[in-house]
Amino acid sequence: MASILLNPYQCWTHFMEPKKHMLHHHHHGRESGSRNRFECKNMNRTSSFNYKSSARVPFHELPSASFDQYLDDKERILRSIFPENSTKHRQINEEEWRVKMSRMQALFLTFEPVIHIKAKCISEAEEYPSEIPGHITKLMAFQITRCEFPDLNTDYMPPDFNINVKGALYMEREGRQNWMKNHVDINLNLTFPPLLGWVPEYVLKNILQSILKIYVEDVHNGFAVRLVADYNSFKRNKIRYPE
Repeated sequence: MASILLNPYQCWTHFMEPKKHMLHHHHHGRESGSRNRFECKNMNRTSSFNYKSSARVPFHELPSASFDQYLDDKERILRSIFPENSTKHRQINEEEWRVKMSRMQALFLTFEPVIHIKAKCISEAEEYPSEIPGHITKLMAFQITRCEFPDLNTDYMPPDFNINVKGALYMEREGRQNWMKNHVDINLNLTFPPLLGWVPEYVLKNILQSILKIYVEDVHNGFAVRLVADYNSFKRNKIRYPE
């Protein structure tokens, strides 16, 4: 469980990562690359956040265990990206899952957000998001449109909470070099609950930015580390038990 402890006299004006993980990266060759942008606008006790990310990871694909085949198992992919509480994930329908996130503690509050995420595979270029090249053979598009806080006291629920997350996961094949790529665009708007009116606004902002940073970094690890490891397991299984 992650805990957020802040110095009440320190005010952050922007979402910042440590220097070794700056939000703007430019990589060449075989290294991973990412481009990120995070903005925050605060109006009274209402805040809006936007986070954009584009990342790539070197990838070794086998023709007999293609990444396109792997994408077909959407539930497996979601369990790899969000492994904590994965036994509590629940499929609502063919394209939607209810995913329980890791526990978080901030101030005196403890909560485990539950997100509703839709995922579907697309192989028709005309249906791709504008940022995806038309030569990509298949992608998994996902969207988060709802977030619940079932264990949070109703007195501390935000009166207004709107989240919209869109993203895509796919394989980019460039000659002998393959890249697993993902794009994520997060938009969040919320109103802080009146019972937290005693907390300075900049402190609430710092806490919220820290929470988002923790979850975003975990999702990035899901793509760059856990998903690659799970694909390697998928690949070994295909080699061991060819169809």
